[in-house]
Amino acid sequence: MKCSILIVEDNFIIQMFLEEILLGCGEHTVKTANNAAKALQVLEDFKPHVILMDIGIGPGLDGIEVAEIIKEKYNIPIVFLTGNSDQATIVRAHKADPIHFIFKPIDECKLLTEFAVIEEKLVELSFM
Repeated sequence: MKCSILIVEDNFIIQMFLEEILLGCGEHTVKTANNAAKALQVLEDFKPHVILMDIGIGPGLDGIEVAEIIKEKYNIPIVFLTGNSDQATIVRAHKADPIHFIFKPIDECKLLTEFAVIEEKLVELSFM
């Protein structure tokens, strides 16, 4: 299934890993951003089916705050990436209405498995 994806991740190594795996598993279109401002700038010209958003993208706005802006302005589904599984963060993130969470660390098998679930949700929710 062809899917357009925006990856918002401040760790360059993780960003490149995600991009490489997703480009290698299908006819996906992938763009990346390493902070909130860049993500919002990319969205001016690129309307992805889904955004993979790191929660801890600081400084400035965090991923949850950016997700809330994106949902209101563009209504693009968000998948949160996080290495932080404390209850307060997860509760706060749920208020941004993500369609899925992917918890770090992420390996290739986990990413591909999780992305298959995400694609099913996108079809179910009529975003694809």
